[in-house]
Amino acid sequence: MSALREKIDALDAKLVDLLAERQRCIESAAGIKTRIGWPARIPPRVDDVLNRVVVRAGEKHLDEELARSIWTALVEWSIGYEERLMRSKDRA
Repeated sequence: MSALREKIDALDAKLVDLLAERQRCIESAAGIKTRIGWPARIPPRVDDVLNRVVVRAGEKHLDEELARSIWTALVEWSIGYEERLMRSKDRA
């Protein structure tokens, strides 16, 4: 059990690292969207991201409902974060 817990802890650390990297990409996207006048939420892109995640989850034998739920929360947080960044750039 100890070895399994260590592996889970290592995977959690990798997930945090990947989420931090994703957040940096969101920050870059907010800057680009501000410059070109795009909104934070682009519904076709949201649909595309969620659909790709569900397909990938199925390929990797990850519960598709779990994947959709996690990524929906992640995407919604990301959109809100972009909007906050974009508002702060508008005021600057």
